[in-house]
Amino acid sequence: MSLATVSRVLNYEATRQKIFETAEAMHYHKSRKTRKSKQKRLAICLWCDQDQEIKDLYYYSIRTSAQA
Repeated sequence: MSLATVSRVLNYEATRQKIFETAEAMHYHKSRKTRKSKQKRLAICLWCDQDQEIKDLYYYSIRTSAQA
């Protein structure tokens, strides 16, 4: 469930109460782990085909390192 969905649900008091009652009945405990920052994403635009890329090992190594 997304954070936005949870936020919307918790804004309705009756639904919120049912959620907490269900969580308590299931002995749910919030994880003590703190949420780390979201994973960063990087987009790579290729302007050459694979044959050209393999001929230029410098750019090939940069792309493969970024994908790792």
